[in-house]
Parts: sequence; structure tokens; C-alpha cells
Amino acid sequence: MIDFGLVDAIDAEALGAPGHRTFRIRARAGGNYASLWLEKEQLAALGRSISQLIAERVEHRGETLPRPTEVGEFTDRPDIDMQLVRIGIDYQPSPDRLVFLADDQSGMERGDTPTFRMEMSRSAAMGLVRAITVAASAGRPRCPLCGQPMEPDNQHFCPGADGHSVVLEIPGPDEQEPSR
Repeated sequence: MIDFGLVDAIDAEALGAPGHRTFRIRARAGGNYASLWLEKEQLAALGRSISQLIAERVEHRGETLPRPTEVGEFTDRPDIDMQLVRIGIDYQPSPDRLVFLADDQSGMERGDTPTFRMEMSRSAAMGLVRAITVAASAGRPRCPLCGQPMEPDNQHFCPGADGHSVVLEIPGPDEQEPSR
């Protein structure tokens, strides 16, 4: 297991053009850097889970938190660069930290879980939630009927439209259908 320890800074980002984005969490602890790659849905679920966990477990609600430290310049060659397949989080009220556990595919196949561990302050965790919200919302617009991402030309197969991409008008009661 890689124990990254308490991070100095953490955030999330989306790279690439809408529809072809990749998502990652960037963390820095001292002079060490970690790049943790996730699917967009995993990233969004992580943000919701962190918010919920903190809301349920934090004892001191409403107190002002220090502003989280920014990651700043990020190296092209991080010390840890892994695609995550499973994530777990927990909150420790004393010393007010969020614990992040993750597995990559090779670690799961070896039975060596968790593969990666790090801790972050509550302030850093809330900053990560904000960064996740920005990164996950920067993608393609969602279809109002089915919620799936729309292509740049606003076309897609929509189950909510019964597979039709063009809205067809239904004849009114006083309109006659042509005879066959």
C-alpha cells in the first residue's frame, strides 16, 4: 500500500474537449505528487459522498474553515499516477480529517487492497468538493429528458424521446389523417 499521508493540497480537474475529457484528482504532500484518474461519474459520486459524510459526522458545524492551499504548478511526472477502480472514504473527528482509500486494477487482482491511502483536512476536503463540482459540470450539456450527455450538435439517442431525435407533431382532434 502507498500511504501518501496528510496532503498539503488537493483538487480535481478535467482535461480535454467536452465528450473526450479525462478526470483526475491531483494531490501534493511535501515534494510528492499524486495523479489519481477516475471516470466522471466516479468523481461526481465522490464529491457527493464527501459532502454527505462531512455533513453527517462533523461535530463543529458552522465554524469558519481556513482556505485550502492550492495545488499550484503540477508536475508532468507525478510520483503516483494511477487509474482508480474503487474508492472508499471515512471521516475521523479527531483530528478532523477525511481518509481517502483507493484501489487500482492491479492492486485488486493481487488482493493488495487498499492500494493507495491519503488524509486531508476538512478544509481541504471541502475545497476538493468545490473543485469536483467545477470539473464535473464543465462537460457536455445534459438532455432534459433522459439526462445523458448531448453531442456537440445536440443529437443523441434519447430513450425519453422513444429513440426519435426529431419532435413529431401529433394531429389534433379536428385534423383528418389522410386516407390510405
